Amino acid sequence: MTRQLALCLLLISTLSATFVFGKTIHVPADQPTVQAGIDAASSGDAVLVAPGTYKENINFNGKAITLKSSGGAKVTIIDGGGVGPVVTFSMNEKSSSVIEGFTVQDGTSTFNSQYEGGGIYVSFASPTIKNNVIQNNTACAAGAGIGVYFGSPLIQGNTIRNNSQAGCSGGGGGGINLDGASTPVVSANVIENNSWGGSAGGIFMDAVGGAQITNNVITGNAGGGIGMINDVSATAIVQNLISGNIASGGSGVYWSNPPAFFVNNTIIDGSASGGSTVATDDFGTPVTVANNIIAAIHGATNALSCGTDLIASTFYNNDVFSANGSAYGGLCTDQTGMRGNISASAKFVGTSNFRLKGGSPAIDAGNNSAPDLPSRDLAGNPRIINGNDGATAIVDIGAYEFVPVVLAPKSLAFGLQAVGSTTRKAVLLTNAQDKVLKISSYWVPRGYSVSGCGSSLAAFKSCTMTVTFHPLTTGTFKGTLIVTDDAGNSPQMVGLSGSSH
Repeated sequence: MTRQLALCLLLISTLSATFVFGKTIHVPADQPTVQAGIDAASSGDAVLVAPGTYKENINFNGKAITLKSSGGAKVTIIDGGGVGPVVTFSMNEKSSSVIEGFTVQDGTSTFNSQYEGGGIYVSFASPTIKNNVIQNNTACAAGAGIGVYFGSPLIQGNTIRNNSQAGCSGGGGGGINLDGASTPVVSANVIENNSWGGSAGGIFMDAVGGAQITNNVITGNAGGGIGMINDVSATAIVQNLISGNIASGGSGVYWSNPPAFFVNNTIIDGSASGGSTVATDDFGTPVTVANNIIAAIHGATNALSCGTDLIASTFYNNDVFSANGSAYGGLCTDQTGMRGNISASAKFVGTSNFRLKGGSPAIDAGNNSAPDLPSRDLAGNPRIINGNDGATAIVDIGAYEFVPVVLAPKSLAFGLQAVGSTTRKAVLLTNAQDKVLKISSYWVPRGYSVSGCGSSLAAFKSCTMTVTFHPLTTGTFKGTLIVTDDAGNSPQMVGLSGSSH
């Protein structure tokens, strides 16, 4: 063996030892229970669980593994049987400890979990919790759905519903409780119909420090939407829809101590009488409140109430409106007309659809310099769209950006067609503005034609365009339908693809 060959073999051996890929353990094919699958796994492994109901309480035991269902949360259930938390992370797990794609239900808190975290209990750990349904769990002290104690988990894409307090009073967090200095991320979850007798049926934070609460829908929770006490001074609450929650004061949001940023949220009161949509005890600590819709249109008297008069210059470009009384209550000074703040009905699309309707005063009324401004809105549209066809594009107030003209679908695939054949597909054009849309041109690439909508479209109306694929030669035909008009988001486009033989 030559010296060069020996070195090559040594290098291959070293690389093979370095890049060891984890194995997949199947439940129940390889191991009979979910916990047995976890116990058999090593760091880097995956435990893949087949559809079914697994009556057990599981613990990750510090392992950096991925626990995932093969069929999704609807058909893969871990049922805690009402004897303890369904899932426990309490041995310094990091983001590489993942649970994904399960229904986590019928858990409860215990002495060992500090009476916190009925569905998922996280203590001094930072796992990844995503794309699960966490439902019908209970806790005594805090966090019936998910209880986090001095941990920084990623909680993303979950539905957290119908979790509640049982057995004691006080505490908070029917859906999620975040307790102790940490940096958890709670993003893109639906947190609905949870209840708590103390504070915040949705999310409760106690001295959490630096949480990121973004792009969540928090609705129908008894005890309020979001509650914050003690030091949350590095927390950002950005672009959430908080609606229809019920509490005697601060049905949408309550804080005793403010977060750092409260930006581009839409907060609508619930049906409980009196109180306010957002209740604050402290504006003295620096907090930026910008680009929010805060509305009392159901049972609340005031949209915003304050325990102090110290609303600062960092309160700007908000729409604070009450249909039932004064927009500002308590010790709040009315901010209407100052620093871009307004007080007007936001004009939503519907009673339960809180996107902006054409003509809303919240369109193009925000501030583009607000901190932590996302690049896309809660519905996934670009965050800054020129909704009023002004000289510049200005962000809208609230969680949703108004889209003046919409084409649907976004792409058309015609597949493989014979030369000389004709295939047609429809595109719906919707004018969401409160004015007539003037259409100046339509353009399609070679092999296509378009017809149907004419040169104008009335306010709040739709029309159907027909795109025809008529190839005269063999080949691949890709391109874009382009509609040019006088809306602020012109031109609108639809991708086209097809081929012929």
